[in-house]
Amino acid sequence: MTDDDAARRWRADAITRDAFQEPARTAEEILSEATLFADDAGQDLALLLGILLSEGLIPSRARPAAERANRDPSVGNAVALAVALERAAAAARDPHEAVRVQGLADRVRVSAALLGDAVSCLHAEHRAGRLARASWDSPDHARALYIGQVEFALRAERGPRISHPRAKVRALAAEESRAAAALVLRSLASPVRDDTGMDPRDEDYEGPWADDADGRERRTVLAGIGQQSTGSAVKEAKAMLGRIAGRAIPLVASPADLLAIEAELVAEAPHLAALIREALRVLTRRRSVGGPPLVAVGPPGSGKSRAMRRVAEALGLPVTAFNADASTDSSFCGTPRRWSSAEPAVPTAAMAASGLANPAILVDELDKAGGATHGVGGQLYDGLHGLWSPETSARWRDPVAQADVDLSCVLYLCTANGLAGIPRSLLDRARVLQAPLPGPEHLAALAPRVAAEVAARLGLHPAEAILDRDEAAVLERHWAGGSLRRLQRLVETVLAARDALAPRH
Repeated sequence: MTDDDAARRWRADAITRDAFQEPARTAEEILSEATLFADDAGQDLALLLGILLSEGLIPSRARPAAERANRDPSVGNAVALAVALERAAAAARDPHEAVRVQGLADRVRVSAALLGDAVSCLHAEHRAGRLARASWDSPDHARALYIGQVEFALRAERGPRISHPRAKVRALAAEESRAAAALVLRSLASPVRDDTGMDPRDEDYEGPWADDADGRERRTVLAGIGQQSTGSAVKEAKAMLGRIAGRAIPLVASPADLLAIEAELVAEAPHLAALIREALRVLTRRRSVGGPPLVAVGPPGSGKSRAMRRVAEALGLPVTAFNADASTDSSFCGTPRRWSSAEPAVPTAAMAASGLANPAILVDELDKAGGATHGVGGQLYDGLHGLWSPETSARWRDPVAQADVDLSCVLYLCTANGLAGIPRSLLDRARVLQAPLPGPEHLAALAPRVAAEVAARLGLHPAEAILDRDEAAVLERHWAGGSLRRLQRLVETVLAARDALAPRH
């Protein structure tokens, strides 16, 4: 082995050690969309089913199979339950319920695969490969999923008697990562182009990630502004994007006191407690806030747009709003310098405005992209396909920068009234969350918040937003749950009635 080979192997080992400082979850955990309860697959399945059965989350037609698998989590009972759940998902009339039940079926398939069922291994292999290609969460997760795909394929081929401990999966992942790093470094082996520290062939290259003095992660998202244009156009591009060009900009860190944030948000919208908890859980898995695109689906007036914005704000993320219903072209992805209306892509502009690598983009009415009659919603959807794919978003060619921009850390929080108009290939890259309408039991918590917002909009003193007992009784008689917009109109009427009944001097 030459000195150069030894140096490359040493650097490959260093890259691997860095990647495994915070080990990725195993493929089984990623496919299950949860941390597994126990090392034993049977015990894990029994614990999971005990929770689901007690909370009434198993469809009635699959409940007998779930109860059997809960008592005896054998491979046969696990397979029978997976089949029952798959049939229940296929028979569900509500598309949201179908997605939820299919998710349970996929979770049980993982347990059946770990218990030794070859067919379930093939199911898990297919899902692992599909999610690895999407790789929405992080490179660590993508690597674990690729390894898991191979692992499940081996289990399927070798039969139920072959058992691979998770420690071996972790070791295999480390070896694969080391080999990949060595290949990358070998392909880059050539004379160093510069001494800026930004070229991967520089000896002092540390990758795009670095740390602040206070421990925050930083990332260089734009190496520089392209010069392939007139002087004035380049000057305008630098004015728009100079804040992030050639600089390592910070990421917002995941908060330490997540329970306090959750309690605050749930108090504001108790009917969306499940959505809020899941959104916070998904976005704070890593050191910095990040995760897959989230799509909140629910009827108009459920408060989903406000909830998604509040989640971002509570996590310390700046929010850029984009109305998909009003989007009739591809402007979300930017417009070229040669036009007088040149604009960077919306996520690039959001990073430049905030100086952060992980701002949030709130995409409202995702299911109505392009409007109901324009028929060009695909232009936005086509752009989102690339932006929601880690590989393409990490090297997004921005039309104003005329250079590759790393948009892989930008968060997308979306709302939709339904899923029918959204391409399935786009939803596969996202996490769908349900946003139900509030019921009458939520009025006591919602009315004060709605009254405060109405009073602020009307320029009233905060004290005037306090509803007395009679006013609360009026709201209770006339609002039996449903749209928050209707509740807002009723509160406006109650506040207006005060002025009408006030004594005149």
